[in-house]
Amino acid sequence: MAKRVGLALGSGGARGAAHVGVLKVLEREGIKVSAIAGSSIGAMVGGAYASGLPLSRIEEEWLTTSRAKLLRSFLPTFPRTGLSSGAGLRRYLREILGDARIEELPIPFAAVATDLDTGEAVVLRAGPLVEAIRASTAIPGVFQPVRWEGRLLVDGGMVEPLPVRVCRDLGADIVIAVDTNPAPRPTTPEGRRPWALVSQTLREGLLHRPWVPASLGEVLQEYARERTLVRPVPGIFEILNQSVAILVQEILRLKLRVDPPDIYLRPKFREERSYLRAKENIRAGEEAMEEALPTLLSLLEARNPAS
Repeated sequence: MAKRVGLALGSGGARGAAHVGVLKVLEREGIKVSAIAGSSIGAMVGGAYASGLPLSRIEEEWLTTSRAKLLRSFLPTFPRTGLSSGAGLRRYLREILGDARIEELPIPFAAVATDLDTGEAVVLRAGPLVEAIRASTAIPGVFQPVRWEGRLLVDGGMVEPLPVRVCRDLGADIVIAVDTNPAPRPTTPEGRRPWALVSQTLREGLLHRPWVPASLGEVLQEYARERTLVRPVPGIFEILNQSVAILVQEILRLKLRVDPPDIYLRPKFREERSYLRAKENIRAGEEAMEEALPTLLSLLEARNPAS
C-alpha cells in the first residue's frame, strides 16, 4: 500500500507563494499529495489545491496580483473589530472556490484558526471552505474575527504557524512541512542607517576629490563614522513586525521539537514581503523542494520496499 504524503503549509503572508513552488515540483515528479493542513496563507493555497483547482490557476492568481487586486481583498471598511470586514476577500475566494465544503474535497484538508477567547487552536475539517480560509487568515487588527459555531476565530498562525500535527491527524505517513514564517531580522540594517550612507559616500570618493581639503574630509569621515555607531530606533511597524516574528519563532521551535516533520523546508526568499513579486517566491519554494527531493524519494523507497 502506497504511503500517504502530506503537506503542512505555514503562515507568512506574501511568502506563501512558495507553497505553489513546492506543489509544482511534487506534480512534476508525479508525487501525489494525500493530505494538506494549512495555517493562514497556507490554508488559502492548500485549500484551493485540495478543492481540485488546477495548480496552474493558483499560480496565475499569484502572478497576476496587482495593487488594485490587493486593495479589493483588503478593502478597508473600518469595522470596530478590524480595518476590514473581510467581505472583499470573501467575494474573491467565492469567485474561485464556489460553495465547496471541506468534507467533500478531493484531498483531505484542514484549516487551522485560533479561538480569540481561549487562545486554542481550532482545526476546521468540515464546513464551508471559503469561511474556513477566511477564519484561518483573519489577521487580528486587520480583518475582523470570523464567527464559527459560536466562536470568534482569528489567524491560525498565532498558535499553529506550521501545522505538522494536524497533517499527521489527517492520515499522512510522510509530512513535508513548508515553513514560510518570517524570521527576526535586523530592524535597522547597516545599509538603511543615514549616517552609514554618508560615511560610505565619503569613503568611496569624496576624500579623493581635489576640491575637498584633506583635513576637512578626515573630520567629516570621522564624524560620520561615529554617528554610524549610534543605532537609530526602528519605527512602530518595524517593532510590531519584529515582535510577532520573535513570538512565532519561539512557538515554532517548541512545536517542531514535539512534532517534527519528516521533511522540513525553509525556502530562501529574495522578495519575501511583497505580494507583487510572487514569481521569485514561487521559485524559492521550487528550489527548496528540489533540494529535498532525494530525501523524499529515499523515504518513499524505504517505506515501500516492494515498490
